[in-house]
Amino acid sequence: MPKYDQVKWERAECQEVDTELFFRVEEERNQTAYQYINAVRSICGRCPIQRDCLSYAFGNEDFGVWGGLTSLERRSMGDPEKYPIQLNRALKALQQFGISYEEVRETYEHSIDVGMLANRFTYGRKNGVTDHRRPRK
Repeated sequence: MPKYDQVKWERAECQEVDTELFFRVEEERNQTAYQYINAVRSICGRCPIQRDCLSYAFGNEDFGVWGGLTSLERRSMGDPEKYPIQLNRALKALQQFGISYEEVRETYEHSIDVGMLANRFTYGRKNGVTDHRRPRK
């Protein structure tokens, strides 16, 4: 999972777009919101850093559209039974980008694995642990 300063945001397709559009969709749950989502997705779909943006968002952003997915759609990757409608909508959107579920799942799992490793490392540093591997039995 990249950190904010590791993503090449200057290459993003959304640089010249009002970022309010990317967050308005989270506030409204009506037909207008879905028009906004589709407008945002059309921007994300042609963006050269779409995958980096999505990867960043999995571990860092709880609000707004990042990498073409809303916050609930991103959450659906981790809990598909709780958010089946959002997962289905996300998969359809990603197919339009030419991205398979497996690719997104891999990005999601990598983001979570890296995040867990980082948390373990931070915990260890705070508590004097220098060997971050799991103890052998």
